[in-house]
Amino acid sequence: MADAAVTYDPYSYEIDEDPYPTYARMRDEAPLYYNEALDFYALTRFADNLAAFVDRDAYTSTWATSLEFMDQPHPDSGLMIWMDPPAHNRYRGLVSKAFTPRRISELESRIRAIAAGHLDPLVGRDRFDVVKEFTARLPMDVISEMLGIPEADRRWVQEGSNAMLHRDPGSPLPPPETIAKQQEVLAYFDEQVALRRARPRDDMMTLLTQVEWADEDGTVSRLSDADIRQFLILLATAGNETVTKLLATAYYELWRNPDERALLNADPALARNAVEELLRFDPPSQYQGRVTTRDVELHGQVVPKHSRVLLINGASGRDERKYASPDRFDVRREIDVHLGLGYGRHLCLGASLARLESRIAIEELLARFPDYEIPADGIERMHSSNVRGLSGLVLEPAQP
Repeated sequence: MADAAVTYDPYSYEIDEDPYPTYARMRDEAPLYYNEALDFYALTRFADNLAAFVDRDAYTSTWATSLEFMDQPHPDSGLMIWMDPPAHNRYRGLVSKAFTPRRISELESRIRAIAAGHLDPLVGRDRFDVVKEFTARLPMDVISEMLGIPEADRRWVQEGSNAMLHRDPGSPLPPPETIAKQQEVLAYFDEQVALRRARPRDDMMTLLTQVEWADEDGTVSRLSDADIRQFLILLATAGNETVTKLLATAYYELWRNPDERALLNADPALARNAVEELLRFDPPSQYQGRVTTRDVELHGQVVPKHSRVLLINGASGRDERKYASPDRFDVRREIDVHLGLGYGRHLCLGASLARLESRIAIEELLARFPDYEIPADGIERMHSSNVRGLSGLVLEPAQP
């Protein structure tokens, strides 16, 4: 009997538990996959996704990047990831002034101190949830310090931001309580921006109210309150969740691959490369949505204009056409390029910060807990249409 045709549903909890066998079948059997019920196409091979990421003419981001929102253009979203040039150039040019390499490099000692502040109290404990005690706290604390969010408000902002990504089984759209949380967080950011305009401070939120961008014709523009609010919500969700989920995956994979963990313990400098391998192997952002602006021919088929296309970067990282033994987690792997943080004009603006936080977090945790176990009941997965990761991970450190 012939095998049934491959089926991919980004809303499926079952597939989300381990999408990689499905991705492998899609790469081999349906490199241009089409889901008739949900009306979208998907690309899974590295070369196809790379080409689509850099194609400025055939694909647009203005219809959103998550399938559940890609029903129409969103020209006034205010979200940079939902923009094309020239609006994207203007917006990225403005906010990138807050993410210069110098500013990011200056954060290393502070990030390390924040990590130590969370990890030191865990030393000596028989078990702890590393997500709730550390990985969910570190990135939000770093972003909050950069933005100037008061410490008393950080947990509340984080909880509201995290809720925005959750999806209930069988429903692709945010539940009502999620929408309510989003409105509360947006109102909070509006209030904070107004305070910065009235009384500037030495923080990124103030800087965002002051930056200027000169267009090619010499026109100078600044960010509106709505622009800043949308950027802040992007940081609080995508920026926070990317590192939170990547670190939980790191500790999980280092448990599953003790030989790789031993290599990192012996040579902590490998942590930098381990971050890149994690982004290839199991990235937190699994796909980026695009819509075709014209008919596009792929694999002998025509994708019609205004078709929804998912660029599944999570699948492209395991493409054997690009990587040798792609299902093997290897902290010493030589990687020339991966798509774990996007590519082209939509390469993650906070990529340098995410890499820095992740490297430090791996180094600092293994310095205190070089050997640990994960109990069978210690793994809890969160579910979203395009964010993959763990919402709970219990570590049981080896006792001296």
